[in-house]
Amino acid sequence: MQGSAVSKEDEATLREIIRSIDKELDYSLSDGSDAETPNLTLRLARHGWEGTMRLGLNDLRTAKTDLAGRHKIRQKIKRLREHMWDNNFIKDVLGTKAASMLKESGQGEDSFKRTFMRRSPRR
Repeated sequence: MQGSAVSKEDEATLREIIRSIDKELDYSLSDGSDAETPNLTLRLARHGWEGTMRLGLNDLRTAKTDLAGRHKIRQKIKRLREHMWDNNFIKDVLGTKAASMLKESGQGEDSFKRTFMRRSPRR
């Protein structure tokens, strides 16, 4: 961790949240404060895939006691982890052109569903 804005207790809370999602997920914190609100920049990495997000310092401090706030932070981190995995996995395996074709083909899938229990008309 870089910067002294986060106490050891806050960092331990964040570590617990991250470890509850994925034990192999590496993280680092840096100061991303604005003039208005104190923020942290959280960088997640796993097997060469990286993602960053901004996290409010006040949200992290309230997550120690408030379970709803803790769950909110956990969902943000989990969403970022899944986003890192999904985007890079499809592009690595298929290539960018095939990944875009696959993404486009999934949009019109609802109109092509067949019903197999329909009887054919008798002649």
